[in-house]
Amino acid sequence: MPLPTKHGQRGFALLLFAFLVLGIGAALFLSAWDGTRARQERERNAAQALQQAKEALIGHAAMPSDINSVGYLPLPDTDDPLLKEGSAAGNPPGNYTNYSIIGKLPWRSLRTPPLRDQHGECLWYIVSGRFKKKPKTDAAFNWDTQGQIEIIDGNGTLIASNIAAVVVAPGPPLDGQSRSLADAAFTQCGGNYQAYNYLDPINAANAVAGEVNYFAGSINGLVAPNDSNKKFIMASGSPFINDRFLLITVDEIFRPIIRRSDFAARISDLLNDPTFVAHLQSLEIKGPKGTAKLDCNKATAPPETSETPDPSRYSSFVSFCNNWKEMFFITQLRDDKPRPPNCSRVIIFAGQKKPNQNRIPPNDEKKENYLEGVNLAAFDTPKAESNDFDIALLPAFVPDEPWKDIVICIPEKAPPSETIE
Repeated sequence: MPLPTKHGQRGFALLLFAFLVLGIGAALFLSAWDGTRARQERERNAAQALQQAKEALIGHAAMPSDINSVGYLPLPDTDDPLLKEGSAAGNPPGNYTNYSIIGKLPWRSLRTPPLRDQHGECLWYIVSGRFKKKPKTDAAFNWDTQGQIEIIDGNGTLIASNIAAVVVAPGPPLDGQSRSLADAAFTQCGGNYQAYNYLDPINAANAVAGEVNYFAGSINGLVAPNDSNKKFIMASGSPFINDRFLLITVDEIFRPIIRRSDFAARISDLLNDPTFVAHLQSLEIKGPKGTAKLDCNKATAPPETSETPDPSRYSSFVSFCNNWKEMFFITQLRDDKPRPPNCSRVIIFAGQKKPNQNRIPPNDEKKENYLEGVNLAAFDTPKAESNDFDIALLPAFVPDEPWKDIVICIPEKAPPSETIE
């Protein structure tokens, strides 16, 4: 066989070199593709972890058997020395009524595994003071309760408010943050409980509109200094902030609660309780809602006056009434216009607010923030504008239409009977 010419050898070398370059390029491409796939998979897993944490918290809030105990969220894990890692704290220092609090997600109390972000860090959690389980708020607690968390972007612009809680993926540590192991007992999530080592920015020099994502000045940055609202920063692309948030709104907390059969039943029972109706019949109609003198201690017969005393039922009714009495409106029907038979007054249980209604509890008395349609047009105090209310023959709360008002008639109070001797 003849030997390759010099020109042929050069061509063969060039061809071999081309194959080598193509092979290296393909390997680099496949490596980058695998890296991209791995990164996308980690991000999907992190998004699923955030969603799982959110669903677990909402489920926890809707779980209690007592309707008066629903809606409250567990405290975060703040390294309670009496509890295992991942447990909701008992009562950490400074945890006063209505004070918001930060910590790691209490995965053990939520009965989930330790949930992590795409960098392997366990999730953190911020809960508004009014929505935490311990200590419970001393204000009325219902679907209009205001969350104390507000969200701003990297420019300081407000982008969300009235937030009940936030689940946080802290991301990798930034300059100045130390996540060294504080206790060998932290075998799952490791690290420590200093919020500024996980939530950003670490110092005021890089704050946005004066805000950082923890409570500066408190022990480990975990507990609010008061019951005021606090702004947290959700900013992508910042070299000083890499926290990733998933928000939990007030409506999301109450969505499963209003679907409970005992929620609708309690409203119906209250509106039909003879003792409560008698109270409404004799109530002095006062204030923009007509309910300024409504007394929830008369929501049902007290145990000492009832023929079948049940102290727990009485207490439960009173608690429910006190939490939801902001929804009640009452007025006297007009005598100069036709009215339904055996109907002297109407009482309205206002439904959940619609998107165009902006209620600011606890003392919002603007009827347009609660009532709609004919009920809004007809209602006034102490006497109605008209008698054209949307009165239901079988009043009931409908979870699929939670904004609908429940309107019932109250007959004239019967005069006292005469005693004939």
